[in-house]
Amino acid sequence: MGKTLYINGVIWTMDDKNSVYDSMFVRDGRIEDLGDYDSLKEKYYDAEIVDLQGRLVLPGFTESHIHVIEAERSIVDLNLKGIETFEEFKNVLISFSKSKDTEWVIGSGWDEGIFGGRMPNRYDIDRVINDKPVCLVRQDGHSMVLNSKALKLLGLNEDENIRISKNAIKDDEGLTGLFYEEWVFEILGLVMERIDESYFENALMVLQRELLKSGITMVNDIMTQYPRIFKIYKRLQEEGKFKIRMACGGLGKSKELEKFLELEDGMKIKKGPCKYFLDGSFGSKTALLIEGYEDEPDNKGVQTLRDDELEDIIEFSLKNTFPIALHAIGDLAIKKFLDIYERLYKIYPNKNVRNRVEHIQIIRDEDIERFKNLNLIASFQPIFTLEKELTLKRVGERRIKDTYRFRTFLEKGIKVIFNSDTPFGAATLKNKEGKDFNGFEPLLGIHCAVNDINLNKGENVTVKQAVECYTKNAAYANYMENIYGTLERGKYADFVVLEEDIFNINTEQIKDVEIFMTVIDGEVGYIK
Repeated sequence: MGKTLYINGVIWTMDDKNSVYDSMFVRDGRIEDLGDYDSLKEKYYDAEIVDLQGRLVLPGFTESHIHVIEAERSIVDLNLKGIETFEEFKNVLISFSKSKDTEWVIGSGWDEGIFGGRMPNRYDIDRVINDKPVCLVRQDGHSMVLNSKALKLLGLNEDENIRISKNAIKDDEGLTGLFYEEWVFEILGLVMERIDESYFENALMVLQRELLKSGITMVNDIMTQYPRIFKIYKRLQEEGKFKIRMACGGLGKSKELEKFLELEDGMKIKKGPCKYFLDGSFGSKTALLIEGYEDEPDNKGVQTLRDDELEDIIEFSLKNTFPIALHAIGDLAIKKFLDIYERLYKIYPNKNVRNRVEHIQIIRDEDIERFKNLNLIASFQPIFTLEKELTLKRVGERRIKDTYRFRTFLEKGIKVIFNSDTPFGAATLKNKEGKDFNGFEPLLGIHCAVNDINLNKGENVTVKQAVECYTKNAAYANYMENIYGTLERGKYADFVVLEEDIFNINTEQIKDVEIFMTVIDGEVGYIK
């Protein structure tokens, strides 16, 4: 790795003193010194000099909620986002099937608008492709549709648990091919078991290039679930092919969880918080709400964990310092979680466990107050504020005041992290080249967090606050604040160099600022 002196930069350390320097000395992957060039140049006269030419330097960004396998599939597989008509859907599906020499046709990103506003079934897909198994996940990741060939190959019609589940939709002829919630993950697992390991490796290399190009030096693969996948990640890191740090979460209640938890961490990969789902999503109308959906008043969503199951999970977490990441989108889901957590926290007041609540898309004022007292971390996706039409349809104008409370959480002193949930989410923006963003770009998330995009006016944050949510706060969430997340002596030399100073430009321009260089462990992972 050697010795490198970076000079002539604007180095925002993001430390507690808000220190800014122009030079930084890195030795063997760690930051050894910071200061002005005149004070460092003689001390490190034999180091390689890198002139940053006045560019802004920040700690490397952490994408703290991404579904890595699904994200890589969204890049290399069939991406259905933005398709609006069945005719376009049919043409894209046929074209993809003919161009790919694979047994399965796997895709994601569809919206029911393609099918006239109703949820699709196997007959819709059979009309287009019936000679190959097809598996297509909705854009929010909470529902999927299979064709008849896929149902047969996976043997789903013979599964007794599926036959009695309300989240596996049936008609007079059996399964319709439409599945919700837990069956999405279960079925994807069955499909992934049939995919060759080389597929994952090749796709991961494609994804890594995009992550590094976005300034990301660490990811929380929020739901790795399968020991096989963790082992692929670890092997690729040991071979020096995958550079990005990883914290990988198991999936609670899955049959793979016990074996997953037995896996050994590596140098740049470790097990992260265990993921549990308490409800669904706005898009699928399965997020658990106190009042019914605006566009379906009798529907209040789905609770995917029983109260007694949730109690057992929280008790185990607090008693054993076992971190969890709880998916809770709806205000009722969050209230239920906080009610049980608050009661158990009085019995087991464990301040060492850093439990996260994911999404929090709608929450009542009285429940925000409880977050800080319970030492919980709030995990938000600023890019979801782009889903304005969907949000209004689901909760109506009256409840907008309870949605996406970024600033309120920060002002309460709650630890907040920002991320994207890629590839799930209904909307994105186009970059200055006219192409869609991938969705996980931290500068896109910062853009959404600081500008007047949120329907809930006044909940936007400062640029500095947003950067902290992608750096030092994310390091804290991963128990890494002593070695990562800020640019301080002794910490990993993980940093990103930007072409423009996002603290001193029109905030509307932030999303289009280019990454000049991304460095991990003192090694350049990307340079423009």
